[in-house]
Amino acid sequence: MGIRTPKASLLPLFRKLAAALIVAVMALTSLPWLSNPAPAAPKAVFAPQIEGTYTVQGTNPSGASYQGRATITVRDNTAYIRWEIAGDTFHGQGPVKGNQLVVNWGEADPVIYQINPDGSLFGTWAKGRATDNLRPIR
Repeated sequence: MGIRTPKASLLPLFRKLAAALIVAVMALTSLPWLSNPAPAAPKAVFAPQIEGTYTVQGTNPSGASYQGRATITVRDNTAYIRWEIAGDTFHGQGPVKGNQLVVNWGEADPVIYQINPDGSLFGTWAKGRATDNLRPIR
């Protein structure tokens, strides 16, 4: 026995089929959805610069309003805040994560700030019953 070879008259047909198969495979592998996609460009990360001095306006859980000043410093993605409100000083600290800052200030509930693109911070505390708005002093 052994390997059979096609008759000489069939060789041109086999060559044409082989060439067509090669062209088809090459065309399919060049399609965009079959090739590896190019890596995506890195997304811009919103890294707010919140260090500075701020005016403070807010409301207590009772609804009474207050005002004062706050100073924020940042080290290693942790913000340290010092509030001066009506002759009293309060201190807190918390992590900066994206455009949010959660500040533990010694009470049961933290102050949760949204950091806005204009540099201001809008916060709620006392389970959302009180507000704390910080505007940068420029």
